Amino acid sequence: MKSFKAVNLIVLAISITEIPAFACSVYSIEDAAKKGLIKLSIKGKGGFTGDVIEMKINNLTNKRIDLKLEAGRILDSKKNNEQDILVTLPQDFFVSPNQLKTINVFGMCCQANNASPQFNSDFSVGKLGDSSLIKLAMFIDKNKYYSFYTAQQAVWTISDNNSIASISSGIKEDIISLRNFISEITGRKIPPYDITYQQESDSHVSGRVVKIEGIFDYFVPSSGKVTIGIYDADGNLVQLIFRDIAHQKGECKVYYTFRTKDILPGTYFARMNMAGRIEKEMKIEF
Repeated sequence: MKSFKAVNLIVLAISITEIPAFACSVYSIEDAAKKGLIKLSIKGKGGFTGDVIEMKINNLTNKRIDLKLEAGRILDSKKNNEQDILVTLPQDFFVSPNQLKTINVFGMCCQANNASPQFNSDFSVGKLGDSSLIKLAMFIDKNKYYSFYTAQQAVWTISDNNSIASISSGIKEDIISLRNFISEITGRKIPPYDITYQQESDSHVSGRVVKIEGIFDYFVPSSGKVTIGIYDADGNLVQLIFRDIAHQKGECKVYYTFRTKDILPGTYFARMNMAGRIEKEMKIEF
């Protein structure tokens, strides 16, 4: 009986050593390419959000290879003036021995100051994004936001440190959902206004803020004339909303647009003044 067990162990040991190292493994696209198991061709489709990449994977071995493309993986543009792509739709698939397989990749641009990738632009496989980008990519996948510009704006709040207030296009519920999620994973507060960055094109957003829009709530303690304006940190008036408008006592609100194209970034304050006193103040940062 003892010799029978020993023979079995020897046979098992031999059979294990004969199994190729990659036979039962699932490789990331990055690792498989580094190990020389596959050859990749990654091309842009001429877009910046949604189905934007075509990836061809050539299996260089005579064995099936199981692969994964993770949400949060960055595809690096080989053109310095075009944006990299953050993968938002994870995929698990296999490539048969010596097969050439083509897959469509969903993603979003993650370099707001660069131009949208052009058709047939070349990409390489980059690293996984930081933890916040990975979490956001997974959130986009969970909510099927693959082609939503609202989600694209959210990506830029992390990749380019754009304000959470710049998540402002689209359905209100999606805007709130994405703003809350970004605030949760970054610890940044949600501003009570919307920010618009200068658009060089639909997919190319400069770092310059051109306007800030919001609603300023205030309470009038007694009937009288009210002045509302936006002031810099030194107390200088930079934009007047209205001056000496008669108000009755009570709660009020005013919609405002703060045009910032020719104003230096910094900290500003929307203020309600009455009888020479500041009755209400709200901080604005950009």
